[in-house]
Amino acid sequence: MENITKIFLMFIIYGFLGYIAEVIYVFILTKKLTNRGYLYGPIVPIYAFGALFIMLPLTYFEFGKFIIDRWYLVIIIGFILPTLLEYITSFVMEKIFHMRWWDYSDKFLNINGRVCLRNSTLFMLLVVLVVYVLNPVIIKFIDLAFNIEILAYIIAILLFIGLIVDFIFSTIKHVNIAKIISKLNQLKDKASDTISNKIDEAKELLNNYYNKFKEKLDKINIKYPSLKIIKNKNKISLKEFINKIKNKD
Repeated sequence: MENITKIFLMFIIYGFLGYIAEVIYVFILTKKLTNRGYLYGPIVPIYAFGALFIMLPLTYFEFGKFIIDRWYLVIIIGFILPTLLEYITSFVMEKIFHMRWWDYSDKFLNINGRVCLRNSTLFMLLVVLVVYVLNPVIIKFIDLAFNIEILAYIIAILLFIGLIVDFIFSTIKHVNIAKIISKLNQLKDKASDTISNKIDEAKELLNNYYNKFKEKLDKINIKYPSLKIIKNKNKISLKEFINKIKNKD
């Protein structure tokens, strides 16, 4: 039970740090404070899962020390695993909600717009920072919290309940957003088809009137060859008027 609680607290801490990192990163780019992430609260699950996905094997398994002692392995793992996790997360969330949550199509060396070289490199640097700096401090902090074991369990339970409630309401919100977007797309397609059909009908009707109008003008021109038309305060012959209309076809 203690190990599970510690892992959950690591999840919360890394999710919160990921949220802070996202807010700062977006602020640097846009100069605006933006609430980032899937949840209402200051937790970004992909960072939390990503951190646990990488750190748990390094922390609780024998080969973890072997990897940590070889910085180049940490760099390789830090580049490949977050990239893989980001790609899978993007694909799954798009299939569930029918929305693209992020798109790197305009970035250098991207794969289907889901991952790109820039972000994978930043994740790699973040992994190095976590492995050698943050994770040892976080583990010591959690061990210190367990000096008052009952308090650590109470905090973990409250955080877990809050996370579940947040996840439920956030999912409801995103499902509703997905439904609204789907409905808007349907209305847009329907309106586009209707407008297109009306435009075709209007063009056909105008062409019919135009052809009949030209036929009548031709007959008038034959009958009254010297007839003048007043156009823009200038008089022109009916034949010239007909030719001007023809030239606009």
